[in-house]
Amino acid sequence: MNYKSIDMSTYPRRDHFEYFKDMEYPFVTMTVQVDITDWLRRLKESGYPLFLCFQYAVSRAVNSVPEFRQRIRGNGIIEYDQCNPSYTVGLPDGTYRYCMVNADQPLKDYLTEAKIKQEKALNSSHLQEEEDVESLLYTSCVPWQTFSGLTMPYPDTHFSIPNVVWGKYTTEKIPALENGSLIEKDKTTIPVCVFVNHALIDGIHISAFFAALDRELKEMVFSGS
Repeated sequence: MNYKSIDMSTYPRRDHFEYFKDMEYPFVTMTVQVDITDWLRRLKESGYPLFLCFQYAVSRAVNSVPEFRQRIRGNGIIEYDQCNPSYTVGLPDGTYRYCMVNADQPLKDYLTEAKIKQEKALNSSHLQEEEDVESLLYTSCVPWQTFSGLTMPYPDTHFSIPNVVWGKYTTEKIPALENGSLIEKDKTTIPVCVFVNHALIDGIHISAFFAALDRELKEMVFSGS
């Protein structure tokens, strides 16, 4: 993947970068319950796959925030022009293989590529990732559990590949006022956890990601929906 080096002499977060990058634990983890009520309804009507479509929205939201495309390299920072999701494909024995698909394309083309890549991953004999590992976005799903917090493994304190993990969605009844009457409506939320290196990413950037995710889910178009 293509990348550029950040000019540290003009980089506005230089002091923040230096402050956090050598900490024993420089990471930030945030979990947000994302409202998917309308998106899930439209998804089910379309028959599209939940995991891949949600990952598509996550990937596009990540790429809309430049800081999520930045990586620590030595004492400096590089910024990729595109970061594609690397995720796991489950095997019959309960283990998995890694799979990478390009999210910078129309949804239908992405789903077609994902189907091909997943079949290839299922027939792979080893656990390894494709292409430039630093350029990847790590995504995962725990569909059996909902959660309010999550921790992630990391190889060292300069690890700077963002991780985005989501869990099982839940639906609850909430009160709502409609035409002057108090009624109950369904609200469906899904826990989404973001794990990032604070040397590169602040709370404002995480919030920008979640705002972009809401926008991607709202604007996602399913053919026939």
